[in-house]
Amino acid sequence: MAFRKKTNWHVIAKEATDSGERWSVIWDTKRRNESDGRNTAVEKIESAALDRAKHFLRMGFVVYEIRAPQGTVVLEEAAIRERLGFPVESESTEAVADAAPGEPPSNF
Repeated sequence: MAFRKKTNWHVIAKEATDSGERWSVIWDTKRRNESDGRNTAVEKIESAALDRAKHFLRMGFVVYEIRAPQGTVVLEEAAIRERLGFPVESESTEAVADAAPGEPPSNF
């Protein structure tokens, strides 16, 4: 009788060693001035940072930028939305959305 090699499903594959570098996703629950405090989510790899940004956008939050571990801006707001398949919002669209009903937008 021949036996098959058992596969142990409890053993997790070893991941690459952690370099300590972190990608940053700069986001907020609503659009604010640059001087106001913004939230930062930290991820180990770029693909995880993109996944986190996609999750924030699905929840209706604002994702301002994604930064590389060195601190350089890799993707800005419009590029993130385009890359993840979300419509890019223009300033006039935001101004119309922020205006109260029956009130003209502030930039007109």
